[in-house]
Amino acid sequence: MTAASHIAPAVAWSLLLPWWLALVVTFTFWALTARRVQKIFSDPRRSRWVTRLVDVPMFVHFGAGFMALPLFAFGALLVGGSSLTGCAPAALAGDGALQLREAAFAAFAAGLGLTGWGAWVRRRRVVTHEVEVELAGLHPELDGYRVVQLSDLHIGSYDDKARGLEWTRMANELRPDLLVVTGDLVTSGTDYYEDVADVLGSLRARDGVFVVMGNHDQWNNDALTRAIVERGPRVLKNEHVNITRGGGAFTLAGVDDAFSGNDDIERTLADRPANVPTILLAHYPSFFREAAERGVELTLSGHTHGGQFGVPFLADRWNLARAVGQPSRGLERRGESALYVNAGLGTTGPPVRIGVAPEIAVLVLRTSGNERGAS
Repeated sequence: MTAASHIAPAVAWSLLLPWWLALVVTFTFWALTARRVQKIFSDPRRSRWVTRLVDVPMFVHFGAGFMALPLFAFGALLVGGSSLTGCAPAALAGDGALQLREAAFAAFAAGLGLTGWGAWVRRRRVVTHEVEVELAGLHPELDGYRVVQLSDLHIGSYDDKARGLEWTRMANELRPDLLVVTGDLVTSGTDYYEDVADVLGSLRARDGVFVVMGNHDQWNNDALTRAIVERGPRVLKNEHVNITRGGGAFTLAGVDDAFSGNDDIERTLADRPANVPTILLAHYPSFFREAAERGVELTLSGHTHGGQFGVPFLADRWNLARAVGQPSRGLERRGESALYVNAGLGTTGPPVRIGVAPEIAVLVLRTSGNERGAS
């Protein structure tokens, strides 16, 4: 992928530089980019200024080149199918080759603009979605109950503790009755466990803060759990609790991570009260089918980041998650069961969001028509 992402930049740079120097620049950028992409999977602590001035611009360059590739290929077809081996002097001669280099330059410039916007603007502008969800069996005294959901914080090099505290301040201001976090608390590794625990410890809700783990939280799950619990939130691992308000109640359940094989949906939902609705916290949306079969009224998930990359203005339909067969973001129903997939706050892989905003969700619980009529 990193090699392919440098095809269009190589041809674009040959418009401004001698072909041999364009090759040198291309190889240098490719080597640096490939090395940084490899290190993203361990996410060691780095200087904040190195991250801002080196790492993020490098990922913008990588993303721009990758996005420019199809645009450049289309431009190559328009100018007569010129060879992509166009860094040789013979291929860079003539009007057609000049048009090809201009097409590569335009495609790369467009990619830089879109990827730069996704890195420095879109991923920082959090959107709050408030959604009303009817729950069968919800007591009238719980009508209007506000569940605020955060997901996929990915606290690490690119979204640090300071940004996480900004998110928690926003969440606390939404007047939550209950606050839940549905996994992927860190990006990778263990270096940011104390930071994300501080972030989660700053959350406040009338009936408490509850957390489930995701696949990115498994490097030392016990240590992360201890750090979070010490600061107040409760981590649910294949268990449930009862939330009561006046004469009303519901069950809040949390299933553990499936990637590590620690999930046990049967144990999670066993022995829950029969006459109150259940809300299940599950990092993976794939739990919804089984949850619906077991009569869970509402499942709250994350994991997909809403696709993270989508077609601007059409991203709810055209995004990376849907392209690989996953639900992206929003509410869907199966009979009396509902699933809400949160687009998350952080990023995985490149620190870029295109077309898909980071999200805090407010699920406003509503009694169904039958309960309203009975009241």
